[in-house]
Amino acid sequence: MPADVCIPNPFNSLTIGLFDDYSWRAFTAMVWPAERGRRGVADGGKTVGAGGPRVFETFKSLWELFHEDGSEPAAFNSYEAAGVNACKAVTRFGDVVLATSALYGDIGQAGIGELTGPLAAQNGRYVRYQTLYNQVAYEYIVRNKLYLRDHLPAIPSPRPDTPVVQFPEGSIAIKAAWLDVRGLSKELLPRLYKRAAVVRDPDTGACASVTVGLIGLHIVQKTATRPQWIWSSFEQADAAPMFAGTVGRFLLNDGTPTAMPEENPLPLVPLGKQPVKPFNVNRSSTHQVHPSTQGTNAAYRELLKGTVWERYKLIVTQWPLQPGNQALAVPVKQTGDVFNTFPGTGPGATSDSAFANLTMETFDQGRIEVGCMSCHNRARLGGDFMWSVLDHAWPAKLEPATPVSGSQ
Repeated sequence: MPADVCIPNPFNSLTIGLFDDYSWRAFTAMVWPAERGRRGVADGGKTVGAGGPRVFETFKSLWELFHEDGSEPAAFNSYEAAGVNACKAVTRFGDVVLATSALYGDIGQAGIGELTGPLAAQNGRYVRYQTLYNQVAYEYIVRNKLYLRDHLPAIPSPRPDTPVVQFPEGSIAIKAAWLDVRGLSKELLPRLYKRAAVVRDPDTGACASVTVGLIGLHIVQKTATRPQWIWSSFEQADAAPMFAGTVGRFLLNDGTPTAMPEENPLPLVPLGKQPVKPFNVNRSSTHQVHPSTQGTNAAYRELLKGTVWERYKLIVTQWPLQPGNQALAVPVKQTGDVFNTFPGTGPGATSDSAFANLTMETFDQGRIEVGCMSCHNRARLGGDFMWSVLDHAWPAKLEPATPVSGSQ
């Protein structure tokens, strides 16, 4: 994993190419095969195309950190007792459990302090979400008992310039979007990174091992020069067409001109039984992937040619901007709102770049105010941008959004 973005000094222009290069290096590091028996450590004797659990899959999952009873989590390189996860599954190196004790906690998309409607792929299966932490972030939370709500520091009045919680440099948080691949077309299946995961059926509550495919990945790292973290967002390349109405096979689009609805027609509560009727997902015509990002994507996908990872693409890197020399460290007191980040409204920002991941932020494409950094900026002072701590510290506060009246 790169420790930070590498910017020549001085550098007074837009740094999108440098940050996108950082994002691809981060992605490659996270999807590299992990060293057997060592959580979060890459196997330097393997290539990125080799088999086995990936580095990010061996990080500590949300359920391993925030226990339903508030009990103390185990050491980073060990494994929790089976009773801790919602499926009561015995877990070992590289295992993935997609189940939460919270109602539909792994199915609802993340809103601001609440869960919103789900996303269904063209096979009628719900997309599942997984949050993970590397050793630096995990041990900081455990050491300071931030898994307990009464250990979260209060924000004093007057409000301070810097967060009351400050994760160490090198902290990494991951959010992955997974899909049960049953019913997908034979053309799409080989283009996905696939693995077995223990998944809980939301209809019956029963858990079973199924094959899931990775369709989206957020990588967030706090660095020495960017204490507001660097936010890298990837999608599987077949998630949706680049332009509405494109003919083809897609995970979230049926390849017809049918428009994407303005609002999510699928409620989280009550949750429809699978397979559900999916809706078409399209990328906003006014917020396409930035041309510079597309160029970096082409270069890295060529380097990854012959592996499944050439089928993934960077959607956006978000980072804090500052006036003048971009090689200088950004002050910790600077916020992560739209005026200080890319893409946004600050110096050197652009208003036409994509900033939403279709697999995780499907209906947030039109307003940069709900983009990654701007949304997490609301958790800046209390949780150092990490909503997961504020939402899941015991007792947890994350609840499904109130259903829209008349939702079916």
